[in-house]
Amino acid sequence: MTINDPMKALDIKNRLGECVIWDARENAVLWTDIESSLFWKWRSPDAEPQSFSLPERLGSFALTDTMGTYLGAFESGFAMFTPSEGKFRLTAAVSAGQKHLRMNDGRVDRHGRFWAATMAERDPVGDEPWGTLWCYDDGETTPSLSGFKIPNSLCWSQNGQVMYLADSPQNTIWRYAFNQEKGPIGDPEIFAKTEKGVHPDGSLIDSEDHLWNAQWGAGEVVRYRPDGSIERRIELPVSQPSCVAFGGPDLDILFITTARVDLSEEQLADQPLAGSLFAYETDIKGLPEMICQSV
Repeated sequence: MTINDPMKALDIKNRLGECVIWDARENAVLWTDIESSLFWKWRSPDAEPQSFSLPERLGSFALTDTMGTYLGAFESGFAMFTPSEGKFRLTAAVSAGQKHLRMNDGRVDRHGRFWAATMAERDPVGDEPWGTLWCYDDGETTPSLSGFKIPNSLCWSQNGQVMYLADSPQNTIWRYAFNQEKGPIGDPEIFAKTEKGVHPDGSLIDSEDHLWNAQWGAGEVVRYRPDGSIERRIELPVSQPSCVAFGGPDLDILFITTARVDLSEEQLADQPLAGSLFAYETDIKGLPEMICQSV
């Protein structure tokens, strides 16, 4: 099954749109443009989108109990921020001073903890570390898995007992046994492989425990069954989809962020909607976004 036509394309020309989240309390879709250091909010479908400047690049973020205040995985570490008020407070430095690293993909697990990973912006040399997956819990940060170039696709099964994580340059999504109470992570098993030049980016789990993945370079979002087989594809008019979220009153609208970064002038002419936020109607429902309980 392939879906081709979006119900809406918000032409905002994000350089690197990412980490899209639906906040049902505000009836709004939220996301970051990493390379422009902007936080976006859109109370769809009739309102104009709003953007807020940030002090540094934001890779991912989590909802908190305080509406409008978020826990973010920023370029240098974890921080609390309220974009509408310009407030920013770094709570745990992770990659500050390591110029080859920045924080990237992140998500709240089914226990309410925020996990986010650093990524390598260039290949490490010598003893410099590669990207690491971190857990932020009650203000404390704990390193977990390491050795990633560009970790992505972080999400958990509906029961919280399986964690999914990809290293985009390795074209692989892995699944790990996950202990919800204590957080230990089992050995990786291959869940899905993508073709050369097709990089798994942001993922989520829907109400049927299927995984949706934005596939950078292929211009597609793919829905995988729990056994890793492909159930359907959504073909986009742009080549660099980056992240996905279900939203809307019934959680049946799929929002997809995309990017313009690294595209040539010729490619941009062929993809005038690159960097847009897309919305697709589906016959599938998502799950409510988890709220971080560990701030």
